[in-house]
Amino acid sequence: MENLYAEKFGGYDVHFLQELLDELECPVCKMALREPILTMCGHRICLSCSEEMRKRNNGVLICPLDNTILKPEQIFPDKAIERAILQLKVKCNNFLKNCQWTGELKTINNHLRTCEYQEVKCLNEQCLTSLLRNELSNHMETKCIYRLITCQHCNQKIFFCNKQTHLETCECLPTYCENQCGMKILLKEKSSHIINSCANTIVSCQYLSIGCNFKGMKKEQDSHNNSSIQNHFSMAISKVSALENKILLNEKEMEAKITILKNEIDSRKEQDLLTTNKLLMSMSKLENKIALIEKDSETKKTIFKNEKDSRKEQDLLTTNQLQASMSKLENKIALIEKESETKKTIFKNEKKKNSPPAKGTLPVKKEKPASEKPKCDNCGSEDDLISFFFLHVNYCIKCYHALGAKALLK
Repeated sequence: MENLYAEKFGGYDVHFLQELLDELECPVCKMALREPILTMCGHRICLSCSEEMRKRNNGVLICPLDNTILKPEQIFPDKAIERAILQLKVKCNNFLKNCQWTGELKTINNHLRTCEYQEVKCLNEQCLTSLLRNELSNHMETKCIYRLITCQHCNQKIFFCNKQTHLETCECLPTYCENQCGMKILLKEKSSHIINSCANTIVSCQYLSIGCNFKGMKKEQDSHNNSSIQNHFSMAISKVSALENKILLNEKEMEAKITILKNEIDSRKEQDLLTTNKLLMSMSKLENKIALIEKDSETKKTIFKNEKDSRKEQDLLTTNQLQASMSKLENKIALIEKESETKKTIFKNEKKKNSPPAKGTLPVKKEKPASEKPKCDNCGSEDDLISFFFLHVNYCIKCYHALGAKALLK
């Protein structure tokens, strides 16, 4: 439905009762001014027309009458003219369809919402039909193919256009039996009727299992049974005789199989007995081996324990010897240190006895005769340091190791 107040390009496209004055007509769209604006040059145009002109002129608004370039601050809304236009008398847009309504322009939208001659769309979403509002009710009730109807058989709501398709599958639709028995049944009960109660259903004779191959309608079965009693009796005797022979054969076969099974069981028992004896012998041998291994293990444990105790005694003796040697060595070192201290004292006293040389003269170094220089018993070196035996031992690595080894051997 057309809304005259909706935002769109141009003025009001309506039919006025009186001729529209030039001052109320837009010079751009040649229709009644919609949201008129007044320019600094004294002309009026629609707001939407001015915006369209600005877009086409790269953002510049030019008056369509005198080509004046207008800035945004040079245009103003003309509310007085807008009120005057909205109060003008107009005809309904559907006057050519025989609508007789007239009224002010501002009320036309309210009228179009209820106008019986206004074109509307069918209320069913699937239907694309457009028609006059006064025809809508009849269309919805009798003509629209998407109108909802109720199935008279199952009371289900369906579209009118789907009625035929629904009837083909409606489970509550009454139909005649396809075997032409004259019964009228519901579609959902059709299979059950044909299998269980239809008199014209073709079935086999109830004595099919004994060899009767007759097939006919259910209603013919009684007459067939009555007329074929002798045949059915003969067939039954033949069937019983055949069953007896089959039973005898089965019994013989079963006896033969039982005999074979008994022989197999006896044979398996003998094999199982032999296998059991072998297993017992193997178990006995294995137990003897385990006993020997356990005995051998106990013997080895005893030997290992005795060896361990002997080693403990040897380690204890060795430890005691080492402790004794260490004690002797410590005593020797103590004596050596004491002797070294004594010799140091003697050396210092001898050094003090020798007076210093006179000033300006070189000291004369008195060398000891070679026979007076001590000599080390271990390394053979001749040095005054041998006078301080303990210092020499620490100084001479060879002597240090030799003396330590001798102390351990002692």
